[in-house]
Amino acid sequence: MRFAFISDIHANLEALEAVLSDIDKKGVDEILCLGDVVGYGANPNECAEITAKRCKSVLLGNHDAVATNLLTTQHFNVHAKIAIEWTTQTLTHANKSFLAALPVSKTTDILTMAHSTPYEPGMWYYITSLEEAAFNFQFFDTKICLVGHTHIPMIIVLDDEEIYVHPDKQISYKEREDRRLLINIGSVGQPRDRNPDSSYGILDTDEKLFSLHRIPYDIHKAQAKMKKIKMPDFLVNRLAEGR
Repeated sequence: MRFAFISDIHANLEALEAVLSDIDKKGVDEILCLGDVVGYGANPNECAEITAKRCKSVLLGNHDAVATNLLTTQHFNVHAKIAIEWTTQTLTHANKSFLAALPVSKTTDILTMAHSTPYEPGMWYYITSLEEAAFNFQFFDTKICLVGHTHIPMIIVLDDEEIYVHPDKQISYKEREDRRLLINIGSVGQPRDRNPDSSYGILDTDEKLFSLHRIPYDIHKAQAKMKKIKMPDFLVNRLAEGR
């Protein structure tokens, strides 16, 4: 089967629609979302409804948790606080109920999925170094773990005792039985690796192949919507800068 994985949509409808259009062209069997459907962007209700309809499963992200009063804004910066307060006021009761009921992680026979980390996924830690990745490999038993949260796509490989960042956007785990992968699929709605194009991943379980994909979208339209609802300039400008 072929699975598409999306994460960190952050209420960016233009980015979500562009990614889903590309996924549809690739003929995947199921779409799964790793959380942060809302926050920052101007279309939280539309993104929640589309995600609920199109995704086989959806995980809870920290912005989703704050928007539904499951979590406080204690660790949010001032820009994130402004955005999530508007989001909380804008979300419908039905969409809040949908988001509030989402799990923080999910495990299948070959996959572990979490928005943040496999280690205590409800604490919203980040994986930003190989040392943190090595620590987290201890907390999942599956061949592959997929996360989001940092908005930076990255494939981290554990081959026997060697851990490293894979240099390409595609990796096979067919030949290496001992190979395990910890993959950040990046962000649909707010990439932060200096590439403004949306990021998502595809896993082919028959070919035992994972690939990252980048898709352009109408950034100017998304920015215009954010300006209209008076989101901070920092949040608006960062979309075009991919940071």
